[in-house]
Amino acid sequence: MLCYSQSNFREQAGQRLRRLSEEIKALPEDSPEIPNHIADADCLLVETGISVDQTLISAAPRLKYIGVFGSGYGRVDVPYAASRGITVCNTPGYSTEGVAEFVFGVILEHIREIERAKAYAREGHYSGFGFRGEELRDKKFGIIGLGRIGRRIADIAHKGFGADVSYWSRNRKIDTEKTGVRYADINAVLRHSDFLSINLAHVPATEKFINADRIALIKPGAVVVHLAPVEVIDLDGLETRLKRADMTYILDHSDELSPDQAKRLARYRHCVMYPAIACITQEARHAKLAMFLEDIQSYLEGERPRYAI
Repeated sequence: MLCYSQSNFREQAGQRLRRLSEEIKALPEDSPEIPNHIADADCLLVETGISVDQTLISAAPRLKYIGVFGSGYGRVDVPYAASRGITVCNTPGYSTEGVAEFVFGVILEHIREIERAKAYAREGHYSGFGFRGEELRDKKFGIIGLGRIGRRIADIAHKGFGADVSYWSRNRKIDTEKTGVRYADINAVLRHSDFLSINLAHVPATEKFINADRIALIKPGAVVVHLAPVEVIDLDGLETRLKRADMTYILDHSDELSPDQAKRLARYRHCVMYPAIACITQEARHAKLAMFLEDIQSYLEGERPRYAI
């Protein structure tokens, strides 16, 4: 079993992971030792965002199982793995609540100037004079991608805040529409939304799906929260729009940017970058680990893993 990671998920798995394997080798994603160990690996465990391409899979003739410790699997060559009879699993939906709540946390922080207010008070100033704010109620709230997270965001925005919610998704969600959330053409969602949440999964069909032309359609003054993988947006097109300084763009997948990309985006005052913390809650951490280990154990026991892709 080869753990190919950016942090410490082997340590999180603890003794249970060790009981499921004869031998574990944990390596960072850029380790020069990977070619020495991948040839003997029958199980490859990786974190979301790590590339498992055809070259890597081809170098592992004994490989039978790839487990992604997270929901995103866009950097795993799933079709090629399937052609080799390799099972690929991820942990979908483990952080739905945490990510959806984070969307409103960063929106409220921005529109109510919470960070500036805290800094102001620390300096001993307590008057609210000069601060601005706006409410979400009755604002137009658009969602691109109505999967698990998108549906929960729609629910909170519509039922919790009283926003006028519309969405675009590859497949219409009739049950959600029955709650008062409206389906609209993607261009209409981009043009008319005061607040916009991008929640697309990264698969080949969504690579740079939010392209330069679509970015140009975003309503001036809009607040865009992008908690999807960075591959779904055209970063050059985004930078062109940021130069106009007429919208706010918020993202938390900053760890997926190259140093050069991060440096470029950080120049713009209207681009707010967070570390990848939207999915980090105690509840999500426990759910993610339980799902991950459950699938490994199911596979070893000859059963189809629940979260096989």
